Amino acid sequence: MPSIRFPVRTAAAAALALLASACAHEQAANPAYAWAYLNEPGEGPKLAYGRPSSDEVLLMLVCPAPGGPVEVSASGLEGATIGLASRDRTSHLAARTVDGGGTGSLLLASATTRDPALGNFRRTGDLAIVNGDKRHSIAAKADERRRVKAFFEACGA
Repeated sequence: MPSIRFPVRTAAAAALALLASACAHEQAANPAYAWAYLNEPGEGPKLAYGRPSSDEVLLMLVCPAPGGPVEVSASGLEGATIGLASRDRTSHLAARTVDGGGTGSLLLASATTRDPALGNFRRTGDLAIVNGDKRHSIAAKADERRRVKAFFEACGA
């Protein structure tokens, strides 16, 4: 599978590449989306859910320093939180809205690898975006779970 293209500068530059024009639930339901893992020198590990071989990303996790916080970026959502759920674990991450550079707005939040939803995602591969009272699955397929595991291992989790 070709990997998702990412700007190679910073997590902020990567977040600016997120496409925010479509609704999150429409993107989450898209079977053409996949999980991609990158670990470029000097940038830190990245795990993104989006359309392969494009800059169209719904959710991105970036670990700038092993053992440090995980930066969470989401497109297509409104409000002041990024809601994530993994089976019975749910997290509502306080987020700030930033301009996506012509692609709409993005939500940016910070979490740890021990966050309830992210910790369970690491173990199970199951993840959903919580938008209001709806959950939209973006679970890692069997062949993508090794990417999820590699991301969290690189983050020092």
